[in-house]
Amino acid sequence: MKKIKIGLVGVYLTKFNVSLALNEYQRAIRALEKLSRETGIFDFYPIPKPLISKEEAIKAQRQMEEQNLDFLIIHHSSFSSGEIILPLAEIDTYLGMWAIPEPTEEGPLPLGSLVGVNMYASILGHYLRDYKIRFKWFFGSPESETFIESFKVTLKAIRTIKSLRDSRIGLIGGIAQGFYDLYFDERRLRSIYGVSVYTHELSEVLKKAESYSENKIGRLIEDIKTEGQSKNIDKKYFEKAARVYLALEEISRENGYEALAISCWPKFQDEYEFAPCSTIGRLNQNGIVAACEGDILGALSMLILNYLNDNKYPVTIMDLPKFDMKDDSLLLWHCGPSAQWWANDKGMTYCTHFNLGVRRPDGSFQKVGIVNDLIFKEQDVTIMRIVNDGTRMLLTTGRTIDQNKKSYDGSRGWLGEVRMINKKVSALDFVNTVIVYRLPHHFPLALGNLGDELMEISSWLGVEPLEPVPYRKYMQNPR
Repeated sequence: MKKIKIGLVGVYLTKFNVSLALNEYQRAIRALEKLSRETGIFDFYPIPKPLISKEEAIKAQRQMEEQNLDFLIIHHSSFSSGEIILPLAEIDTYLGMWAIPEPTEEGPLPLGSLVGVNMYASILGHYLRDYKIRFKWFFGSPESETFIESFKVTLKAIRTIKSLRDSRIGLIGGIAQGFYDLYFDERRLRSIYGVSVYTHELSEVLKKAESYSENKIGRLIEDIKTEGQSKNIDKKYFEKAARVYLALEEISRENGYEALAISCWPKFQDEYEFAPCSTIGRLNQNGIVAACEGDILGALSMLILNYLNDNKYPVTIMDLPKFDMKDDSLLLWHCGPSAQWWANDKGMTYCTHFNLGVRRPDGSFQKVGIVNDLIFKEQDVTIMRIVNDGTRMLLTTGRTIDQNKKSYDGSRGWLGEVRMINKKVSALDFVNTVIVYRLPHHFPLALGNLGDELMEISSWLGVEPLEPVPYRKYMQNPR
């Protein structure tokens, strides 16, 4: 995760309470300096004194441009001249405006801070409308919950956006055969998110996999075996799991990839008689974001979620095979690529794949590979998927529920308390939304309610969050 640079300038006018305005600005500087030390995620660059004229603003503009800021906050220490915003708006950075509460209830207006933010917002929206300048406004004293909670959302959002810039995703083996809904436009992803995609043939992975010594593979096999319970797994699959894991880890490290999209079938079965589902889970467990079936947009979505959680909790990617209208829950399931971390108290069991395998010369079908069979522990989670080549976002929050509810073998959990962009929706409405919008069939999943941060990311990047589409008896077309 990259550290971000945040600048602060104050603005004021001598027709208001000057001493109070100056004191409030110094109070803001001290508070952000303290927060910079405590969080360790941003460097702080304040202009020492608030600005009173366009000339001072031009000088501050030059100083801030030298710092190559990621975010600039304009502290409205009092009402101020509209001319000041003009040079500050030219700085190539994200912009925030901070209004502070008035210290009195009656008598002469001491500061007019909120009025100043209102005027600057209108200048950006009307006088400078062709520049299409995005900004976020804050309110509150530096110690107030209103300000701090909003500011922390911005810190996480902008840090994630910066970390995405120049990120590299490795596509291993291409998109899975026939999965046309996973096709993507790399140019759009580069334009909006700053990410690049690099391709590798499966043969490169398999060549590396077979190059490791028996001694090295043997040690890793023992580690893998301790992480789950084995259910009649042939030892050759543990060996292949170790070899493929090392190969993918090495490719990721050598090329500086932040994420992988792995074509886990059918090439793996045809060329190596192996299903790498459990290996994908282990990569995520160990901090290498990995998506199934060559899903680049899924990998990008997982990477964003991973950044928002500071790389502390593994992400995963799910299918949606079933929903329950009785309790408004969704079954999130995949054949077995979720990390051990997701498992409830029953833990994780290694099984051969339930569906994938190879056809033997005698006509028999041999199931192959290893999957992670587990049920999710109960916790708040977020589903987020970038769609439409990066221009739109599916955003859903909820909670994994009911450990005893029947489900299919694999990595899975039932999701309840479903909300889309913070609007409660039924299970049927969620499924209807997915189908009507023609969304891809993969759903990246992460720990926690990350809705606020993702909504802010979508605002900065100009990515449209999808509105829920309530189910109707008649045919519905996508909006």
